[in-house]
Amino acid sequence: MPPAPWPTPRTVRQAAELHARLTTSGHLLLHPPSARHLLNSLVNCLEPHPLHLRYALHLFDRMPPSTFLFDTALRACSRAGSDPHRPFLLFRRMRRAGVRPDGFTFHFLFKCSSSSSRPHSLLLCTMLHAACLRTMLPSAAPFVSNSLIHMYIRLGLAADARRAFDEIHVKDAVAWTMLISGLAKMGMLCDAQLLLSQAPVRDVISWTSLIAAYSRANRAREAVGCFKTMLSHGIAPDEVTVIAVLLACAKLKDLELGRSLHLLVEEKGMPTSENLVVALIDMYAKCGDFGHAQQVFDALGRGPRPQSWNAIIDGYCKHGHVDVARSLFDEMEVRDIITFNSMMTGCIHSGQLREALLLFMSMRRHDLRVDNFTVVNLLTACASLGALQQGRALHACIEQRLVEADIYLGTALLDMYMKCGRVDEATIVFQRMGKRDVHTWTAMIAGLAFNGMGKAALEHFYQMRCDGFQPNSVSYIAVLTACSHSCLLNEGRLYFDEMRILYNIHPQIEHYGCMIDLLGRSGLLDEAMDLVKTMPIQPNAVIWASILSACRVHKHIDLAQCAAEHLLKLEPDEDGVYVQLYNIYVDSRQWENASKIRMLMEERQVKKTAGYSSITVAGQVHKFVVSDKSHPRILEIIAMLEEISHRLKSLGYSPLTSQITVDVDEEEKEQALLAHSEKLAIAFGLISLAPNLPVHIRKNLRVCEDCHSAIKLISRLWNREIIVRDRSRFHHFREGTCSCNDFWSLKKSMFLKMILSNLKQNPCFLARSTPMPAIPDDNTNSLLFGVDNGTTFKTESGYSSIGNFGFCGNAFLESLMHLTYQRISAKAQVRGSVFPMLASLLIFSYGQNLDWMATIAAWAEGTVKFKGQYRSFS
Repeated sequence: MPPAPWPTPRTVRQAAELHARLTTSGHLLLHPPSARHLLNSLVNCLEPHPLHLRYALHLFDRMPPSTFLFDTALRACSRAGSDPHRPFLLFRRMRRAGVRPDGFTFHFLFKCSSSSSRPHSLLLCTMLHAACLRTMLPSAAPFVSNSLIHMYIRLGLAADARRAFDEIHVKDAVAWTMLISGLAKMGMLCDAQLLLSQAPVRDVISWTSLIAAYSRANRAREAVGCFKTMLSHGIAPDEVTVIAVLLACAKLKDLELGRSLHLLVEEKGMPTSENLVVALIDMYAKCGDFGHAQQVFDALGRGPRPQSWNAIIDGYCKHGHVDVARSLFDEMEVRDIITFNSMMTGCIHSGQLREALLLFMSMRRHDLRVDNFTVVNLLTACASLGALQQGRALHACIEQRLVEADIYLGTALLDMYMKCGRVDEATIVFQRMGKRDVHTWTAMIAGLAFNGMGKAALEHFYQMRCDGFQPNSVSYIAVLTACSHSCLLNEGRLYFDEMRILYNIHPQIEHYGCMIDLLGRSGLLDEAMDLVKTMPIQPNAVIWASILSACRVHKHIDLAQCAAEHLLKLEPDEDGVYVQLYNIYVDSRQWENASKIRMLMEERQVKKTAGYSSITVAGQVHKFVVSDKSHPRILEIIAMLEEISHRLKSLGYSPLTSQITVDVDEEEKEQALLAHSEKLAIAFGLISLAPNLPVHIRKNLRVCEDCHSAIKLISRLWNREIIVRDRSRFHHFREGTCSCNDFWSLKKSMFLKMILSNLKQNPCFLARSTPMPAIPDDNTNSLLFGVDNGTTFKTESGYSSIGNFGFCGNAFLESLMHLTYQRISAKAQVRGSVFPMLASLLIFSYGQNLDWMATIAAWAEGTVKFKGQYRSFS
């Protein structure tokens, strides 16, 4: 084209001004070179904007067709990113007009096709390839072939790209580099590595593509190895290479190599682009060298754009320096979604869950669109915090389509509701999910397990396998937890064996922990210890804590001391170990040993964690500690506590004062038990919440036995559902029962079940001076109600204390012992656990009785004193 008599336009506006001048002067129609120059200049100025493309095509339509003009129009489509159909329509129009395509035509067609993601474009691309082979001149083959390879690579068709590459007779460096880079980006690293070794010319782009692909595939060592091989071949790295290797260094935490690369950048005087600065900060931060990370950031990264800020904030957050990250966050002028996500994740991991929720609200005020990653993180925070109202607000965001619902969001939402004790709402979320995976099923099973619904959890596990999902290791942890929390011994044994036999899943420490906890809860402490000794993994603190907890329930003092010794070696500063062992000694009246534990705590400066309970009313969290009188409504709370105490005693409830080890009178002990934090929180809930709302309590420690017994009765008396989330599980109290099935009194329930069964057959052993009791059936969960305080039984006519039940003091105990003696005498073989089982009941309920204490002590020698005579049980 001859030189134009006017300057070449540099913007669309300048091109439009030139267009106006050519139109008014008549050159647009009378001088075709001027028109072609205008269109070519306009296309060079185009931006990815539909109006710009429409203007260029409108100008093209007013010109006589030619190969150059069609190529220019196709180039405009490529630059502006038009509708993927438009280039094909232009090509069809070109063929119908009889205009012969050239190499540039197919080059731009292939380039436009590579940006299309429509499935039917694959067929069109194949048709274009065929048309190219029919019409293309041999001289244009190398130029068009490179575009063809690029198109197939972009569409993910590696085999077609390789075939197009093999058809090139003379392959240039561009073809080699394009195919190597493409295969590397598609994850075909072995093929890319082999092709690189065969290439006659290996430039920095080929090496960098392979290094970057290794880094993206989490194969950081291979990336570093490839980089060192490149250096050995005398290829100098460029900025992109350094960024790729810095990413690998960050993953490997290879600070030495990272510093060498930083030094190389300074020595070579490489341009420090924003990407390079971010890569350096990220590498130093992930390697823990925050001194150099801060230096790079202060020297190069304090710009208006948020990328470098995000890198250093993310680094501080991931290493637990949330306060430093927050100070930088507050300094930022422009924050994006990544900034907020990094800060919220850091707050969640450091336990600052409320701060994470406040950041979410701040993000909404900045009109930043919430993404799925944000919502999943926040749902995790709500689950850990028990923040039900905030979790429901996030659920509303999902329902309003503010974020796109997917399987990860659904699973996080389900988990949140389960960890807030809302099983019904979690079940609705689960049932509404159109698509589930094994993680969704596992979250459902685990949630049911922690809410004490073991049988429902196992039913879901069965349904999961019926739906074709194969359980993984985590699934079996959830299943065994369900068995443990619901004392499903046979099922637990079955699944523990099944995971190894059917699915070849080798038990990890978590599986052993669940099984040992199940055996301990079931009273099989010898079998639990056998498993501890034979397991191929060294037992951790969780396992020994399970043993210690079971020892307290089943009064196994020797084993408790052994478990405590191991725990004190593993966690010498854990206050729970000392408290548990102290309580065991107190329960067994070993005052001297209990005193030693207190002295040991003082010597080691171990402080007992203060217990507290909290309840949320009208969006406000109310926190209570024992004997708390600081609440604004304390007078109303005390009045409700007095009403609770009166109504409980009317049912025969007697506070478990043996839990109070301080030497005070019984009345003061009762008042101390009444002032426990969970009772204060429940009293506040009863006066503050509507009668149809459940009372939801959170407690940082395990709920005590007396409170557990009292809350069961409160749930029946006030006809309220009470949900208590303590340190280890949920307790759902409904109509006088608890979802935990009274773990503390399991052993006593088993024994009393046996005694009551025997009393049905041998009523003559009851004291004749008292009315005959109505013995309840023993085939229901409610056989013994409130048995954990040793005083209240359920009869056919309601709830009665021992005094009203037909037993009185020693006469009742005498009957129990006589019946036990007869039962033992009638069988040749008796499990040795029968004696400590009965001893536990008598010590727990009547330990103050010295006569019976002497009898219990005599059992240790294999004899029992009955009505003044010793009879051997051996």
